[in-house]
Amino acid sequence: MSDIAADLLRLSEDPNADPRTRRRQTMERLVQTLLAMADAEIGSEDPQHRHSIIHLTTIIRNMTGRIAEADDATFSAIVREAVMLVRSLQQRQADAVTVH
Repeated sequence: MSDIAADLLRLSEDPNADPRTRRRQTMERLVQTLLAMADAEIGSEDPQHRHSIIHLTTIIRNMTGRIAEADDATFSAIVREAVMLVRSLQQRQADAVTVH
């Protein structure tokens, strides 16, 4: 799997894209990534974890328009937090595979 966190950062910083379009693409990519991670949680020992990922995904999807219109500092902070979340989820999934 490619480094999704790096993809999110790259998308958010693309100077050739319209800022709102770029931001929407970044949030859409984040939603797709989180949904894929939630799917990977099927059958895990903690079904609440999968539910939490799906709930967060729904919130982000519903707020994509507002996030795309946020000021630069706010948008950057959201992307940084998203990247930390994705990396944390990737590590959790890698640890689960190692344990089993």
